[in-house]
Amino acid sequence: MTVPRIAVVGRQNVGKSTLVNRLFGKRETIAHDDPGVTRDRVELEAMWNGRRFGLVDTAGYLHRARGVEALAGQQSLRAIEDAQLVLLVVDVASGITEEDAQLGRRLRRVTAPVVLVVNKVDSRHEEADVPLFHSLGLGDPIAVSAQHGRGVGELLDRVVDLLPDAPKASGRDTARIGLGEGEPDEGVSDEEPRFALVGRPNVGKSSLFNRLVGEERAVVFEEAGTTRDSVDALVEWPGAGQIRFVDTAGMRREIRVQGVEYYSFVRAAVAIDRADAVAVIIDAPEGLTAEDEKIAFRVLEAGRALLLVANKWDLVEDKDRRFKQLTEEATMLGRATVIRTSAVHGQGIARIPNVLLDLRRRWSGRASTSRVNELLQEAQGANPSPRSSGTLHYAAQVGTRPPSFVFFGGGRAPGPGYRRYLENRFREAFHLDGVPIRMRFRPRTRGRSR
Repeated sequence: MTVPRIAVVGRQNVGKSTLVNRLFGKRETIAHDDPGVTRDRVELEAMWNGRRFGLVDTAGYLHRARGVEALAGQQSLRAIEDAQLVLLVVDVASGITEEDAQLGRRLRRVTAPVVLVVNKVDSRHEEADVPLFHSLGLGDPIAVSAQHGRGVGELLDRVVDLLPDAPKASGRDTARIGLGEGEPDEGVSDEEPRFALVGRPNVGKSSLFNRLVGEERAVVFEEAGTTRDSVDALVEWPGAGQIRFVDTAGMRREIRVQGVEYYSFVRAAVAIDRADAVAVIIDAPEGLTAEDEKIAFRVLEAGRALLLVANKWDLVEDKDRRFKQLTEEATMLGRATVIRTSAVHGQGIARIPNVLLDLRRRWSGRASTSRVNELLQEAQGANPSPRSSGTLHYAAQVGTRPPSFVFFGGGRAPGPGYRRYLENRFREAFHLDGVPIRMRFRPRTRGRSR
């Protein structure tokens, strides 16, 4: 059964993201005192009393919005159209503003049920002002404090009552997640492939993301840093079933990151850690910069498969020379595959899912112990291990995601040069281009003398 969606809407700075985090059970979306932090539709899956539903955090409604704020507002309207239930969040301290009234008039015309949520009711003192919100014409308001969890249980009970077709969860998923009771669920199935798009600001990640998912899910604007939170979407891909793509905020050097950007950076790093494979988007006319290399190394260090996507390829003048240069530079990044794309024209984008799926398959693969040892003997026959370390006698693959190998024998572990040699031999033999390889060495132990 399809999980019903709940759109959380309201003007800027009323606490929508804080409420979504409270309903989800942990801090998953960026909540900040600055207005207008959320710009894209951020979707999470939550549950209450064994009922599953989707939460959609949206940008704050702004009257007569322009530029990026207008585009963010369009995302909010799409969320309302797609939702089976809408939560209109208002601020008890501010009272009813003109923007609240405008949203109220719009929501009175939608077919989905609407629940009016009066936020920031942190104590009984503020409860006296809650009845004033009846004038919005959206029924009885529910008073909550998203920051402290006050009234959230009552809100979730109302939500479940209005979504009778919400599919049931099972096992440990029946915990009362909204109040933080029990272990929070990750909100994402372990079965579906999960791919993240990362890169520097303004390289075209959101444009590629929208092309991949087939709709305008992420706000695209000429100003760098438009995306602030990680935005994900499930896509039905022919022959592969459901795939989850995650768009992320532009990653800058950590020492330059502060304020809202810090939380965006953390979310992007988490998206890498949760992904099976990661596409690092680079600006093709600029080539592979030092910042791009750092991001790619971060992916490999996290144990995730790596794909390099050279976007804006339509703007490259000497295409043959640039592609040769990128391919050579990718050798130092786990020999990652390079795909040329243009998000504007759609060039090369259809290749991305299949390449990522193949990367995921090889990242999850396991080689037989006999083949691993056969390859080890071949490698040492072509290039014997240094005398200082001694001969390696035996090896086995002990893990996947990423592939991990243990080598036994020798007096001590070989140096970096010979390790790179073995890694390259294993990468070539097992078709692990773009896949990080973990290698451990266990030298033989000498018996104690009596």
